[in-house]
Amino acid sequence: MRKVVLYIAMSLDGYIAGKDDDLSFLNDFDSLSLVHTSYEALMNQIDTILLGRKTYDWIKAHSAWPYQGLKTIVFSSKPQSIEEGVMTDESPKTIVSHLKNEVGKDIWLIGGGRLVQSCLDDDLIDEMIIAITPHLLGEGTKLFSTHQKQFSLTNVQHEKDLVLLSYERKKV
Repeated sequence: MRKVVLYIAMSLDGYIAGKDDDLSFLNDFDSLSLVHTSYEALMNQIDTILLGRKTYDWIKAHSAWPYQGLKTIVFSSKPQSIEEGVMTDESPKTIVSHLKNEVGKDIWLIGGGRLVQSCLDDDLIDEMIIAITPHLLGEGTKLFSTHQKQFSLTNVQHEKDLVLLSYERKKV
């Protein structure tokens, strides 16, 4: 069965974006081989991406669409037609349940914070790969809200000041 993989970066204090969706705290890490190798491994593992509307809009505003060839599903309360894939107001639980039963590679949960929380609430995340930067942002978009779930640590890697933690959902 396909897995949903959250692959994301956050600050040491748990933010995936700073004030006004600022991602500049990630800039110092673009050149690290750990970032490149972990991203390449992820891209070889997946064929589908899930993201929230705010994350989709941010990507579209800052770059050419980087995920050509991947099935793209954007979650929004006000869906519209998009060139890159499908925008839907269906629940992540409904969509992910359907996707997991299809034949294919794994599914990358890109973000943002509300979509991640919704997927955690419904036990949809099978694996988390979280890059932690040594920044304390103090405000912005938190990755996790208060939520009780347990994952098992499967791998720890680091390069310079960046730590990459891998977890699998703990089987109860």
